[in-house]
Amino acid sequence: MPILFVNGVNDQSVMKVRLDEQGKLAFAYDGTCGVREKLTLPPAAAQALMLFGRNVVQHGIRLEKKPSLIFNQISDPDTHTGALERCVQLCDKAGVPVINHPSAVLRSTRDQVSEKLQGIAGVTVPRTIRFAPKSPADVFATAEKQGFDFPVIVREAGAHGGTRTTRIQDRQERDSMYVHRFDGRAFYLSEFVDCSDREGHYHKQRLVHIDGEILLRHMMYGKHWSVHADSRDYMHSRETWEEHLEKVRRFEEGMLPRVRPAVEAIAKRLELEYFGIDCSIDADGAMLLFEANANMNILFNKYPQLDGLIEQTKRTIVEMLERRSGITLAA
Repeated sequence: MPILFVNGVNDQSVMKVRLDEQGKLAFAYDGTCGVREKLTLPPAAAQALMLFGRNVVQHGIRLEKKPSLIFNQISDPDTHTGALERCVQLCDKAGVPVINHPSAVLRSTRDQVSEKLQGIAGVTVPRTIRFAPKSPADVFATAEKQGFDFPVIVREAGAHGGTRTTRIQDRQERDSMYVHRFDGRAFYLSEFVDCSDREGHYHKQRLVHIDGEILLRHMMYGKHWSVHADSRDYMHSRETWEEHLEKVRRFEEGMLPRVRPAVEAIAKRLELEYFGIDCSIDADGAMLLFEANANMNILFNKYPQLDGLIEQTKRTIVEMLERRSGITLAA
């Protein structure tokens, strides 16, 4: 019985296409964790299924074989609500083990995660609410009504990688909000917690939780409060790859064991088997959480120097799939 990997179309019923390595058209899924697409699995052991989003009729789904395991790859509850709801029905009907059950993914929006993870020892979770402002004035009115102190972070729901995100320093920055469209779409309003170090650097680590195992995906830093991939240019103007990888090794050996209790508590509350955590961990092991969800770039990599981390992650995922499905996948 194969493993069923499920992807979904977003709620706008829009899907991009791309050219694959053979020059053929292929679907470019958004809102997916993209595990199957990055692993080399025996063809007979992996089956794919695509679920439509809202306002699209999808007739009864017939599975040729009952799967041994369902891996729900639909991972963005802001943009793929309809596909996730269909996936809940599929999982309930199949009655087999599920990795990242769609009902848990639906409960992984930023506001719900913020609420769920409050009170975990050693973890600071900025308060976050979801709202639908009609104007910049609504943003400031909501911040005041909900008791937020400035600075605050305003982010469009479904935005990732630091896009469509604004930090508002004070009430005088109303004009900065006009970069957003206030057309009824949902936003998140979050507390901003300054975690810069003595040099003015902001640090971000991405941890990966895989069925109880905790791995490091990457660690970065920069002068900007929003640390993303473009921070690597700044990092490597200050250190070599060899120096950076030595920091990675020390972090894996010294810090990961210290944060295990916190990560295990996060996993238990989120009820997800495979997900990422973006955070800033200080020298004492205290964690400031930025986000925790299944919709993170974990297996895509354009830096050969990080191939070792990625391969270790892939092996751990395969071990999870074998353990959960009873199928031998490794050559």
